[in-house]
Amino acid sequence: MKSRRRGILSMLDDTVRWTGMPARVAAQMSNDPDRKHGPLRWLPMGPIAFSIGLLMLSLAWPSPLDRVDLGGIVGPLVGFVGAAFAMMPAIYMYGPLGKPSLEDDEREAALRKDSFLFCLGLLAVLNGLGQPLLMSLSHWQDWKIAKTASVVATGFMLNATLWGCLPTLYASWKWPQLPKD
Repeated sequence: MKSRRRGILSMLDDTVRWTGMPARVAAQMSNDPDRKHGPLRWLPMGPIAFSIGLLMLSLAWPSPLDRVDLGGIVGPLVGFVGAAFAMMPAIYMYGPLGKPSLEDDEREAALRKDSFLFCLGLLAVLNGLGQPLLMSLSHWQDWKIAKTASVVATGFMLNATLWGCLPTLYASWKWPQLPKD
């Protein structure tokens, strides 16, 4: 019989498996139900879609909305805005970026950095192009103060919603998923 000689790399692999780190990393990257901070791929789209819809509604500002009492608009709007803003901390805390950054490994730190840079870049482009466009529209179409205030308020809400939800959304879609074996 010939004796099986093991190489140094094989022994090092056994040493790494002995520590339990490969199984721990695989459990963190899989769809393990015990994991606290998992990807939230669809939940952040709700507040983002709602705030985009409010901005489009304030830009369109149909004439039937002019005949509605202001209290009939403000009351439900404040409730919807409060609900959307209340969802943002929960989305952030239970998403992949919810744990403290001191606990991140290299992969998670790069994902955190990329998600915030993507969010800031998108917000810079949207605000750099959108604000002059809205200013030009307000002068050309001779908006009244109520319409201007509603567009400004919903634009601020869109910025706040994107800042609160977009990093989690980006990180959730870029989070590598491994099957649980």
